[in-house]
Amino acid sequence: MEGITNYFLSCPLLKDGVFRVNALGSEPVEYALESAITSPVVQTYIDGSSIRQYQFNFNSRDAYSMDRIMAIQNESFYEDFCSWVEEQSMAGNLPEMPEGCEAQALAVLAPGYMLDATMENAFYQVQLQLKYYK
Repeated sequence: MEGITNYFLSCPLLKDGVFRVNALGSEPVEYALESAITSPVVQTYIDGSSIRQYQFNFNSRDAYSMDRIMAIQNESFYEDFCSWVEEQSMAGNLPEMPEGCEAQALAVLAPGYMLDATMENAFYQVQLQLKYYK
């Protein structure tokens, strides 16, 4: 999780705000990484090595209102964020992994969508998958 956290802290699209792991506060602007439940092993080889996956969510709390311009800005951020992730993966710029593991790809499983909103802020989520060799 440390390598993934450092990876997303380098994203130039993130605004100044709090960045947490497995916790998201109630005030904008906040970001959080949250582990998802999934089977880690995708494929095991005869020598005991394997292709694995780590699924996680990138969550955020952003300012929100029924204003059309603000809604478009929030949606645009997630379009740009998902494009950034895909571009970084294609270029081989991936999170650092612990010794014995090698990152292979980072994929967006579900683009940014709003899970909850009040008239002041909204909770958004992007679902991601890191594939790696161990």
